[in-house]
Amino acid sequence: MSFMRFLTAILGLVFCSGLCAQEMNCHVQVNANQIEGTNKDKFNTLASNLTEFINTRKWTDAVFQEEERIECNFILTIDETGSGDSYSGNLQIQASRPVFNSSYSTTLFNFKDENLTFTFSEYGEHFEFNENSYDDNLTSIIGFYVNIILGLNFDSYSRHGGSQYFDKAETIANLARSSDDPGWKAFESDRNRYALISNYQDANLKGLRDLIYEYHRLGLDEMVQNVEKGKSRIYSNLPYLQEMNRAKPFSVTLQLFVESKLDEIVDMFRNSMPNEKKELYEILSSIVPTQTNKLKDLLEE
Repeated sequence: MSFMRFLTAILGLVFCSGLCAQEMNCHVQVNANQIEGTNKDKFNTLASNLTEFINTRKWTDAVFQEEERIECNFILTIDETGSGDSYSGNLQIQASRPVFNSSYSTTLFNFKDENLTFTFSEYGEHFEFNENSYDDNLTSIIGFYVNIILGLNFDSYSRHGGSQYFDKAETIANLARSSDDPGWKAFESDRNRYALISNYQDANLKGLRDLIYEYHRLGLDEMVQNVEKGKSRIYSNLPYLQEMNRAKPFSVTLQLFVESKLDEIVDMFRNSMPNEKKELYEILSSIVPTQTNKLKDLLEE
């Protein structure tokens, strides 16, 4: 390395040490109200240690400014205790993305993992994680979802920009599959971690990642400058959801996208032409038929 390149690298580190931030701004909650006779301070320690693990680890090589950190929530609910320091429950993961030049944030990811099992000692512990080995179920689960969030975030700013993070999530899932811990195996569930990453990597659903970019970067971000242009871009892309649904019925990732955008889309197109609203109703209700109550405003003249 030349002296000038060395100097530039050092100056970059010095500059970044005061102004750059890690990628995640995660808020962790641990709900252990269903567990009786257990020291609740232990779960406060768990929440604190998980927050530190997620927010202080460097997950990417990208440079994030403080205001660019990804807002997310991890809500861990414990409903059973096992032998020793083992626990089970569920994990709700939520992440959002700001819309360019506005105070509005849109949901990127909202998913409930029903297969959470982990161990955590009475005296607490600081978490270590290696994405190339399976050492601990809880840190693997957290690392998996952080990479899913990063993949979606980067996809929303550039077409297929999150590929390397989906690849990392897939590696984590593949390594964990040999364990006895639930949530990682094929055919175990159509809404587990294996199904989730398989769908994001599925060639039949490649268009979903294109749509994520079109919807956010060319749709919502554009609406700040030109509402009709941004809405038109979103409207023209939503029919692709139905095409993908025919190719991959009941896809968890299609359902998650529609569920997370349902209220937003209804509000956006509430005053559109009746034929447009009818088309959107048919598209969205075919993917999430249990959510038709939320879509009823699209049928009103």
